Amino acid sequence: MSKAQIYFVLALVLAVLVAVFAVQNLEPVSINFLFWHLDGISKVLVILFSTMAGALAVLFLGVWWYFRRYLYIRRLEGEVQKLRGELDDCKKVAKLSPARESPDTASGPFGAGPEK
Repeated sequence: MSKAQIYFVLALVLAVLVAVFAVQNLEPVSINFLFWHLDGISKVLVILFSTMAGALAVLFLGVWWYFRRYLYIRRLEGEVQKLRGELDDCKKVAKLSPARESPDTASGPFGAGPEK
């Protein structure tokens, strides 16, 4: 079972539990929030709207997290491209520079060539 399937099953179980809880609490209630006052609203609506608000908050936070990760990955890809360009430039310079002498053709310890 994949991670997505596990999350889906957990979300489904949570939704069923919220629905059962909402159906068992049908009494009307009064709600006061900041400057608003609502009388006679069913608990079912309060519970369902609260659950939807929480789900939307999690959704928006998830989208924000993915967006920030996307921007971070794009920035890193730009750095990789820049470094690859610098590496290619260094390789070109290394190919253009004169070849070093190999150890068997090098001159002696004091700069003199091989004796004749």
